[in-house]
Amino acid sequence: MTRTGNRELGGSAATSGQVSKSLTWIPVAEREPAPVASGPAVSGKGTVSTDDFPGKVVVINVWGSWCGPCRLEARDLADASEETTKTAAFVGINVRDNNPEAARAFVRAFKIGYPHIYDPNGEQLVRFAGTLPPNGIPSTLIIDTDGRIAARVIGVVDKATLLGLIDDVYRGK
Repeated sequence: MTRTGNRELGGSAATSGQVSKSLTWIPVAEREPAPVASGPAVSGKGTVSTDDFPGKVVVINVWGSWCGPCRLEARDLADASEETTKTAAFVGINVRDNNPEAARAFVRAFKIGYPHIYDPNGEQLVRFAGTLPPNGIPSTLIIDTDGRIAARVIGVVDKATLLGLIDDVYRGK
């Protein structure tokens, strides 16, 4: 995601207990199609696909139950998903959890209502090579209503940032 014209926003260093994050915004004219990720649901019931939400902004969050920063952002993601149901759909991609029960416990503990793909080997994450670093967990992508990557956050994302990104992308920015 090193295209000319991207604006790096945020990018604060980890200090005083804060976790660093880097936000990259892709101008509309430079956006490229997002890969589709799909796989078994963390819930154990059916499959989940990032392609199941036409006409909505799709927020893809990559996380693991073992990841401390993922715990920091989990409630903000859940709250943002509840506040944007008319305009956005959230999909989690759970990586490197060898036991699906650990992922299910994480989802229950943080009362996360949106679906998650169980991807213990990172097969779905690899689809985003060049866009998401394999060790950049947590990571969040914002996909516009045309299925193109609009923004990327590497590191912890907060509710205010999510709501602002979703609103901007939904309005065509």
